[in-house]
Amino acid sequence: MTINKPMNKSTKIILINVAAIAIILLLLWNPIRHIVKNHPYEYVYFNELAGGINNAYGNYETDYYYNSTREAVEWVIAHAQKTGLETGNKIRVATWHSASVQYFFRNDTADYQVVFARWYERGNSDWDYAIFTITGMMPEEVKSANFPPKNTVYQIKVDDKPICLVLKRETKDDLIGLQLKNDKEFQPAIAHLKKALEIDPFNVSIIMNIIETYFNLGKLDSAKIYTDHALEFVPKYEPANYMLAHYYQYTRESDKALKILKTIRENNVKFKAAYHFAFQIYAQQNDFKNAEKMMLNLMAIDQLDEQGFKQLISIYKAQGLDERGAYKKIYKKYIEAFEKLGKKKEAQMYRDALKKM
Repeated sequence: MTINKPMNKSTKIILINVAAIAIILLLLWNPIRHIVKNHPYEYVYFNELAGGINNAYGNYETDYYYNSTREAVEWVIAHAQKTGLETGNKIRVATWHSASVQYFFRNDTADYQVVFARWYERGNSDWDYAIFTITGMMPEEVKSANFPPKNTVYQIKVDDKPICLVLKRETKDDLIGLQLKNDKEFQPAIAHLKKALEIDPFNVSIIMNIIETYFNLGKLDSAKIYTDHALEFVPKYEPANYMLAHYYQYTRESDKALKILKTIRENNVKFKAAYHFAFQIYAQQNDFKNAEKMMLNLMAIDQLDEQGFKQLISIYKAQGLDERGAYKKIYKKYIEAFEKLGKKKEAQMYRDALKKM
């Protein structure tokens, strides 16, 4: 008869330690895999509880230190070729991360020139290649099937998700169209902008220039078609929604315009144009209370500009105050706003001004 001897204490401790180490290694597997696979961008990491980068992508910034611009610049230096579209002898490289990109081009300034361009205005600048990290882009766009753009020639990825793009310009019809629009040559502007859009159909800057050109031509229905196109893939893009509000105001659907302007303000509290446009609509309707509210909302976030100040003066005069009374009322409103913002120095400045009146 075999008798199983009880496990001694030291053996139990060894097994417990081995199990603990195994569990730790198991938990570390994904971070270790991420580090090995994604060097030198291992800091772009989201743990598995958050669903990893695949789930976080588009909802959070990735390469927020712009480390990937170094690899992007090295790729451009190694692969960029002149196409005949260049302005001058240098290849122009656009980016909205100028500091890092300029630094990595510091030894190659004889052949390359760095220019500033925002992602949603990239068609409005003269460039041949562009470097953009995936920062400041709308989640709906980066998650869509239309991203990255067709003229992307190089991608830097983390876990198969792009964190930086290199674009190559295939046409300058968008830039020519912009120049023609600014010169009020609207018909040829449309022709060039549409040619550019055929090559890059989801370039917001091209679409916005087409919309504005059609508005200038008085072709509101055509403008609406392109506004809808933009909002299909960037539904919260403020300038496109702002133009849609203008469309509804022109078609005498003020309620729809005001609803859109309210949504813009909710999505971006600092988009001042939405307050000013809503003010104009309310003022036209003799709804002075809501018109005043638009400017006071700007004042509450310390964004009231000279135009807004004048608009408040006009509202208070329309309500029966003389100019001195209108100024006194605004100063009192400023004092209240700055007190709520904790800006005591500014509040006191308006108290002093009020006492002198």
